[in-house]
Amino acid sequence: MKKKIRLTREQSREQTRQRLLDAARALFAAQGYAATSVEQVALEAGYTRGAFYSNFQDKTDIFLALLRREHERIMGELQALLDEPAPEGREGPPPPDLLESRLLARYARMHQDSQLLALMLEARLHAARDAAFAPHFRRFREDLLDAVSRYAQAFAQRAGLALSMSPEDLAFGFMALCDGCALHRLSGSPPGDEDIERILRAFMKRMAFEP
Repeated sequence: MKKKIRLTREQSREQTRQRLLDAARALFAAQGYAATSVEQVALEAGYTRGAFYSNFQDKTDIFLALLRREHERIMGELQALLDEPAPEGREGPPPPDLLESRLLARYARMHQDSQLLALMLEARLHAARDAAFAPHFRRFREDLLDAVSRYAQAFAQRAGLALSMSPEDLAFGFMALCDGCALHRLSGSPPGDEDIERILRAFMKRMAFEP
């Protein structure tokens, strides 16, 4: 019989926090921020209101924590692309064309996470409607743009490439392009996933890597 691993108090608390965040992600994406209550988030995660308030101040606090978690996850995945080794039999960093292919493929697939797309759209709508939330979301977007622009610089250095425009402009262009494709996908409008991926690859390649 497999022995059950006993979690420390800190591990248990972190597990509770992550389950609450997962529940909030699903509910905010499915039915919207305004229509979701603290009680629903707690129930979806399998906890009580007390567990919620032991981890988050209120619904705004968990929404901002959720956005930060998504930001950290995305940037972690992008950093992993830079950290991947070269193909077997080669020394040093991966060749530029392989790094470029990996990055374009990751960005092209990003629009397929419908829950994430709905969550980000919900955050924008809530920021437009709630003056208290707006500055928090603006700082989140500024931090995201800054992180993406710094990543563009690191990527170019790692790949030995010259970017076709400033890292800041590239970051804004990438995000705006992905946002637009996300709106089409959420509404069920054409083009479909394969065409969107092809278009994103072509646009990003031209924007970032071709003079």
